[in-house]
Amino acid sequence: MPRRKISLEIGNFYHIYNRGNNHQIIFFEREIYIYFLRLVKEHLIANAIDIVAYCLMPNHCHFLVYLRDETLPDAMKSLSLSYTKAINKRFNRSGILF
Repeated sequence: MPRRKISLEIGNFYHIYNRGNNHQIIFFEREIYIYFLRLVKEHLIANAIDIVAYCLMPNHCHFLVYLRDETLPDAMKSLSLSYTKAINKRFNRSGILF
């Protein structure tokens, strides 16, 4: 996540989104959406982040989250890195995805 001018506060709702670099597609196959949701469960939900709603689009994703603690920036970084590494390995590519 980029550095915010306003700090995140526990007990608030936030709209979080992540877009593919240069608007490129980040979900290449139907199964990839399912894999991404498994990573969301592992990296976000397991870190006390309540997901109220989400939307996965071919080149970006949106989350409406409720914060119960201060782990959102680290959890999003972990999710993005984990997903990028898996996609790069699966599709024999390199470089950034988001």
